[in-house]
Amino acid sequence: MVRTAITVLFVGWLFGGAETAWTQSSITVTRNEAQVDFPQSVTFQLEVADAGDVAEVNLVYEVDRASCLEANTAVPIPLDGNEAEWTWEMVRSGNPPPGATLRWSWQITDSSGNVTTTDEQSHTFVDERFEWQTVTAPNIRLHWYEGDQVGPILLDAAVAGLDQLQNEMGITLDNEVQLFIYGESDDMRDAVLYIQEWAGGVAFSDYNIILIGVPPRIAESWGVPTVRHELAHLVIGEFGRSCVGGSRPTWLNEGLAVYAEGEPSETVQSDIANGIENNSFEPVRSLNGAFSAHGPEAGIAYSQSYSVVKFLLETYGQEQMQSLLLTLAEGEGYDEALEAVYGFNVDGLEQEWRQSLNLPARDIPPTPTAVSAQAIPTIEPFGLPESVPTEPAAAATAVPPTPTGNPTGGICNLTVFPVLLVGFGLVTRRRK
Repeated sequence: MVRTAITVLFVGWLFGGAETAWTQSSITVTRNEAQVDFPQSVTFQLEVADAGDVAEVNLVYEVDRASCLEANTAVPIPLDGNEAEWTWEMVRSGNPPPGATLRWSWQITDSSGNVTTTDEQSHTFVDERFEWQTVTAPNIRLHWYEGDQVGPILLDAAVAGLDQLQNEMGITLDNEVQLFIYGESDDMRDAVLYIQEWAGGVAFSDYNIILIGVPPRIAESWGVPTVRHELAHLVIGEFGRSCVGGSRPTWLNEGLAVYAEGEPSETVQSDIANGIENNSFEPVRSLNGAFSAHGPEAGIAYSQSYSVVKFLLETYGQEQMQSLLLTLAEGEGYDEALEAVYGFNVDGLEQEWRQSLNLPARDIPPTPTAVSAQAIPTIEPFGLPESVPTEPAAAATAVPPTPTGNPTGGICNLTVFPVLLVGFGLVTRRRK
């Protein structure tokens, strides 16, 4: 994989340029650059005309992302003559996705304690291996490089998905989403450090950025529903974002995403028909956490989740669904949130849903075992940059710490199926 280091003075045409400026004072800055080797590293470089009166230099940087805390990463850098240099080794911390914007400035303290802060610089990360094309719609920017019609086809899918979220769920997208459509999953994986070899896509919810590998030959059959599915995760995640540790059960997350795809596929319809005929659905409570790792069982779980979500929306409407998402975001448990909004817990939901399908009531134990979202083995980018102060003792090797709490990015459990089947020239609409 060939990568070229660049400076912020020549940011890629796809995202626009960055101006170079600094504050004029008794300390004169003659160079302020960042050499970017994406996705491996960023080397920040500062040069002053005269370092004789410089007592301390700190680099302050952050990556634009949704966060519950406003904080920067500050790294003290020793001067070497009249120059300071520090490298953010993303191979140690994990890298932000293409399309994310890095911002930084320098704080220079003189011997009298006066602080000079340079003007903020910015750089938007670009995967320069490809000649990207871009199509846009309100709040959507989609980039692709392979297949003349791939971009327009998938942009239409994203717009249709947003329309359905707004019209049928009352959920709107407030901030722009960027989608990067790679021609192959291998190309996509090379843009993200520390991602599983079988991953076919990744959604960075805190950055509102989605990366998906979509070969042109399956853009319509697999790419269209996948774009709508993953976009729904970002939009719903933005709507129900939590700063208090709230989470959503897996059946709700995936059921809403499958619902956002539009008309259910033949596979989904067949799964539901078979579940009704054989009375073979899993307990809804068992779908609070991780879905099965086995292909057929996992696919059926997605179909069942869609059916449950469809029942809630069609029976109780969009306002109650919005209320449920917001109540969960406040940190309420799954049973408590359902009780507050609908008047029944997870087991009561199952009985109501089964009755709507003319299925017999399920025999449910009086004290069910709670299943929390923490049990879900999600696949997510490791070590996304987080803006927190850096201790001086760690300055020489400082890297942003790994985030904790809610996952900031991830891909759905079944990515393995489309990726593997694409390799054999087949197409599937099992969710990722």
